[in-house]
Amino acid sequence: MIHRQDTPASWSFRQTVYLLAMIIGLTISHFPAHARTLVIEGLEEPPLKWLSGKKPQGIDVDIMTEILREMDIDDYEFRFVNSGRRLLHNAKQGFSDIVLTLSQNDARSAYLLYPEENHLLLDWRFAIRAEDIDTIHFDDYSDLRAYRMGAAAGYSYTPTFWGSELDIETVARNDLLIPMLLEKRFDVVPVNYLSTVYETIQNGSRSEIAFLQNPLRRAAYYNTFSRASDYPDKETFLARYDEILRDMRHDGRLVAIFRRYLGQDGLDLWKSQYGN
Repeated sequence: MIHRQDTPASWSFRQTVYLLAMIIGLTISHFPAHARTLVIEGLEEPPLKWLSGKKPQGIDVDIMTEILREMDIDDYEFRFVNSGRRLLHNAKQGFSDIVLTLSQNDARSAYLLYPEENHLLLDWRFAIRAEDIDTIHFDDYSDLRAYRMGAAAGYSYTPTFWGSELDIETVARNDLLIPMLLEKRFDVVPVNYLSTVYETIQNGSRSEIAFLQNPLRRAAYYNTFSRASDYPDKETFLARYDEILRDMRHDGRLVAIFRRYLGQDGLDLWKSQYGN
C-alpha cells in the first residue's frame, strides 16, 4: 500500500473545509426545522384587505406587513379566497397559517389560536344625512321612532334593533341603503361604519353623510393562527405579535395606517377605539 504524504497546503485546505462545515452546521441549527413560506389568507374586504392588480393592500395587510418586518420575517405570502367557508376550511386543515380579521367565538377557538391583542374594533352605526346632524341623535332606540328607518333584509344587526318597535322598512341589498338615504327615502340606516366610510370617500359622497356616535354593535377582530399549521413556534410568534402591536398602538404607526386609507376618518376611528 502506498501512503501519500500530506503537504502543508493540503492540510490547510482540509482544515478550511472542516471549519466551513462546522459553521454551516451551526448556522442551520439556529433556523427552525420546518421554516418555510408563511401563508396568510383572507377575504377581499376593502379597506381592510384586497388585491390591487397583483399587489395586496389594505389596513390589515399593512399592519401584518409591519409586524413581520419587525420580526425579520420576509418569506410570506398573502392569499385571497372567495368565500368564508373556504377560508375557515383552509385554517382547519392547516393549509393556511394566519387568517386575517376574524371575531372570536368558541367554535373558531377550537381550531384557531387568537392573540391577546385585537387590531381593530368594527362598529355598526346609524348613518344619517349630514344636514340632520344637529337634529337626530341616538342614546336609546326611542330617539329614532320619529324617523324613517331602512335596513337590509337578512342582516342580523342586533336582536334589540329588530325588537325596538321602530318603523323599519327592509330592502333587498345592503348597498342600497346609503343611496336611498341620500335620496331622502330613509332618514336613518344601520351600516358597517368602516366600509361605509371608505366607500363614500371613494365615490365622493362622504361629506353628505354623518354617523351617530353610539354604535348599535361593536366587535373586536383579530389576526389568528391555525392550530393545524405546522409553521414553527406559533405561540412564540403570537407573543411577539402582541408585543409589536402594542408598540404600534403607542408609537403612532397604527393610527398612521388608519389615516393612510381613511384620512381624517382614520384618526376619528382611532380615537373611538382607543380614546386618545
